[in-house]
Amino acid sequence: QQTRRFQEVSVYLNPFSVTGGHAGLDWVYEEESQTLRILSNQVTAISGGLGTDVNQEPFSGRIALADHIGAMELTLEDVVCRVEEGRAFDLGQGNDVTLFLLNGTSSLFESGAGCAGVSLGDGACLRIDRDGSPGGRGPADGSLTAAGGPGGAGIGRDSGAGRDRTARIHIRGGVITALGTGGGAGIGGGKRSPMGSIVITGGVIDATGGLGGGAGIGGDLAAPVGDISLRGGPISAADADQAAAN
Repeated sequence: QQTRRFQEVSVYLNPFSVTGGHAGLDWVYEEESQTLRILSNQVTAISGGLGTDVNQEPFSGRIALADHIGAMELTLEDVVCRVEEGRAFDLGQGNDVTLFLLNGTSSLFESGAGCAGVSLGDGACLRIDRDGSPGGRGPADGSLTAAGGPGGAGIGRDSGAGRDRTARIHIRGGVITALGTGGGAGIGGGKRSPMGSIVITGGVIDATGGLGGGAGIGGDLAAPVGDISLRGGPISAADADQAAAN
């Protein structure tokens, strides 16, 4: 009786390109969950995110940073993560992350129900800026669009996430579009989710909160938010309730 051995076929090949670090040490791709897990600050740039499975059906990967990596700088180069469940881009807890948006590129993050498009855990700090590489600053600033699922902020907190205001956001450059949904802020807290300080000192900002009390920049009616400082611009911020009334 002949025994047949079938070679295992990868269904969801890694759709991301990673710069910096070593596979298996500084980053891993988990095929089952289609997740690129960043394990250290040695990873410096990411591109891609959309792929096709073994049946040539399209799928989207997601990105998740391990908790307590610390300070890291990460350049986004046309990253697209659109997931129906969970977080598209999870910054983890206790991390201090600076995202540089490569000139002339567009990155997009869309999350599932209750999750922010770019999600900050407890104690996380996010800075967003234009391309920081030598000679990288120019007129074609990179862009980032982030949309939360129902209850989630566009950029900020998941619905009901945490009990404190330790997560912070500082936007210094880039073209930013942030859409909250179902009570989540465009930039800031999710529904019933507290948020720390929000500072904007540069960039072109368009932030819209979700129906049900989500602010364009800030939080919802049921959760506290830290200090908000808007010194850059141009900035457009509105909640969806106001837009619907008009």
